[in-house]
Amino acid sequence: MVANKSDSRSGRKVRRSLNGRILRNTTLNILVLVAVCCVIMALSMQSLANSILLDSLQPMARQSAKTVEANIHMLADRMMVLAGDSRMNIVGFGGEETGASGADAEMEGWKTVLTEAAEVYEFHTIALYDLNGSLVQGIDGAAESLDAGFLSLLQETDNLTTYTSTVFQDKLGITIGMPVKAEGETVYYLVGIYKYDALNDVLSSINIGKNGMAYMVNREGIVTGHPDQEKVKSGVTLLELSGGSEEAIKSVTTGETGSTEFTVDGQQMLAAFSPVRGTQWSLVIQVPKEDYDNLIDQAMVVAGICTLVVLVISILLILKMARSISRPVKNVTNRMISLADGDLHTEVINLSSGDELEIMTRTLADTVESLNRYISDIRQVLSGVADGDLQIEPQVEYQGDFTQIRNSLGNILRSMNETITGFRAAATRLANMADELSGQSGQLHEASLEQNQATEALVDEVTHVKEQLAGVTKSSNQTRTMTVEITRKVQEANTQMSALSNAMDDISLHAQEITTIAKSIDDIAFQTSILALNASVEAAHAGSAGKGFAVVAEEVKDLAGKSAKAAQSAVEIVANTRAVIQTGVELNASTAESLRSIYGVSTEISTISDQLVAAVQGQENALTSMEERIAVISDIADRNLQNAGGTSQSSGLLAKEAEELQAQVKKFALKEEYDI
Repeated sequence: MVANKSDSRSGRKVRRSLNGRILRNTTLNILVLVAVCCVIMALSMQSLANSILLDSLQPMARQSAKTVEANIHMLADRMMVLAGDSRMNIVGFGGEETGASGADAEMEGWKTVLTEAAEVYEFHTIALYDLNGSLVQGIDGAAESLDAGFLSLLQETDNLTTYTSTVFQDKLGITIGMPVKAEGETVYYLVGIYKYDALNDVLSSINIGKNGMAYMVNREGIVTGHPDQEKVKSGVTLLELSGGSEEAIKSVTTGETGSTEFTVDGQQMLAAFSPVRGTQWSLVIQVPKEDYDNLIDQAMVVAGICTLVVLVISILLILKMARSISRPVKNVTNRMISLADGDLHTEVINLSSGDELEIMTRTLADTVESLNRYISDIRQVLSGVADGDLQIEPQVEYQGDFTQIRNSLGNILRSMNETITGFRAAATRLANMADELSGQSGQLHEASLEQNQATEALVDEVTHVKEQLAGVTKSSNQTRTMTVEITRKVQEANTQMSALSNAMDDISLHAQEITTIAKSIDDIAFQTSILALNASVEAAHAGSAGKGFAVVAEEVKDLAGKSAKAAQSAVEIVANTRAVIQTGVELNASTAESLRSIYGVSTEISTISDQLVAAVQGQENALTSMEERIAVISDIADRNLQNAGGTSQSSGLLAKEAEELQAQVKKFALKEEYDI
C-alpha cells in the first residue's frame, strides 16, 4: 500500500506502510511455503502411495502364490490317490509268474483307472511312464515319451514335480508328475496334464484396480499363466510384459519375493512377485499406477482446500498482528518526524504491550524529555549571555555524552568572564591614559602658543632667544617623554586586545567542541543505522522466523537517520551561538582599530617631538644667523601649534573610545571571583 500523507515541513513522504509490508511479505512467504509444502506433499503422497501399494501387493502376491500352491497340492493329492488305486496292481505287473493274458488284464485295468480319472478330474490326458520316460499306459493324446528336461527333473527330485511349461498340444494345461513306488523303490512315473482352468480360476480371481492383473512365469522368464491365454500360447516373455526391466526379470526368475516399478509403453507399472513353492513358477501381480492416481488427486484437492482455508485464517491473523505492530510504530515514526522538525512539546503516546515496542515508546518519550531539558537549559544560558549576564550557570544535570555540553558551557562562561574582566581593566587603564594624554596635549598646546608668541616677538627680543630656546628644549623633552609613555601604554593596550582576541578564539573553539559533540551524535546515529542493517542481514539469514524483526530493524534504521537530522538541528543552534560570539569578535576588532589609531597619533607626536628637538638644536647651532631664519622658526611654531591641536583632538577621541569601551564591558554581569 502506498501512503499519500507527507510532511510539508520536512518533505518526507511515507511510500509504504509497515502494516502493508508485513502483510505482503508474510503472505508471500506463506504462499511460497504453502507451494513448497504442496509440492513436497504431492511428491510425498506419490511416494507414500507407491510404498503402500507395493507393500500391500507383496502379501497379496504371496497369498495368491499360496493359493496356486494349494491348488497344485490338491492336484498332486489326486495323483497320489490314482497311484494308490488297487486296480493299478503295480507290484505284480511284469513278474515271471504273470502271463501274457494277465499283463493285458492289468494294462486294461490301468487304462480304465486313467480314463475314469480323466473324466472325473478334468485331465487333458494322464499316462504311466517307465523310468526311461517311455509310455507304458495312457489315454488318448498321451505323449509317447516324456520331455527330457521334465524326466530329468523327476529323476532328480524323485517327488512331486510340476513341469515348467503349461502348453500341451496347442492347449493349456498343468503337467504334474510323481513317482510310483513299489516297496520303497520308484518303478514308474504317473504324469497327468490337468486342464488350465485350475490355474486360470486363481489368476482371474485376482482383481486389483481397473487394469490390474496377475500372471505366472517360469525360471526362463516365459509366461506360463495369464488372463489372456493367447499370450501363454504364443510364448510371451516377462521381458516383454515388464517393458525390458532387467531388475524385475532378475528378481522374478531367481525365485525372490518382492516388489518393483517399471514402465511399459510409457505407463508406470507397480508389480509384486512371489514364487510358487513346489513348482518352477513365480506369481506376478501387475497394476498400472494411474489406476490409483485419481485417489491421490482427490486427496491432493482436499489437502489444497484445507491449505487455502488455513492460509486465509493465517492471513487474517497476520493482518491483526501487523496492525498491532504497525500502529505503535507509526505513532513513534510520526513523533520522530516531528522531533526532527523541531517539535519538542508534542507528547509521546505510551504503549503498554510488554515488548520492544513499549520500550521504544518509553525510550522516545525519555529522549524527548531529556532534549527538552537540555535545549531549554542551553537556551536559558545563551539568552543570559546575550543579555550580558555572565553569572548564569547550567541548571540541568546532563547525562552521558551530554555532560560535554555542560562542560563546554562552563568553559565558555569562564572564558568570557575572564575576557570581560580583562576588558574592564584595560578600559580603566585606557581611560586613565587618555586623561593623562589629554593633560599633556593641553600643555603641548600651551607651549606651542607660547612658542608662536615668542616667534612673533622674536624680532624685539632677540636677546632673550637663548632663554626661550632653553624653555622650548625643556618642553620638547617633556613632550618626548610623555609621547614615549603614551606609546608604551598604547602597546600595552594592544597586548590586552591580543589577549582578548585569543579569548574570543577560545570561545570559538569551545563552540567548535559543541559542534563536534553534535557530530558525535550524528556518528552514533550512523552506527545505529549500520547495526540495523546488520540485523536485517541476520534476519534474512534466519529465514521466515526473522522477517518481523527485519522489518523492525529497517524502521530503527529510519529512526537513526532522523536522529542524525536532529543532531544537525543542534549544530544550527550552535551556529547561532557562534554568531553571537562573532559579534563580540567584531567589537574586539573595532577596539583594536581604535587603539591602532591612538598608536598612530602617538607615533606622530613622537615624530613631532623629535623634529622640535632637532629644530631647537639647529636654532642653538645657528644662533648667529637667527635673524635670517626667523621666518623658518615662525613656520615651525605654526606647525607645532597645529600638531598640538591634533594631539589634543586625538587625546579627546581616545578618551571617548575609552568611555565607550567601559560602557560596553559594564553591560556584563560578572561572577565575583572575576570582578576587579
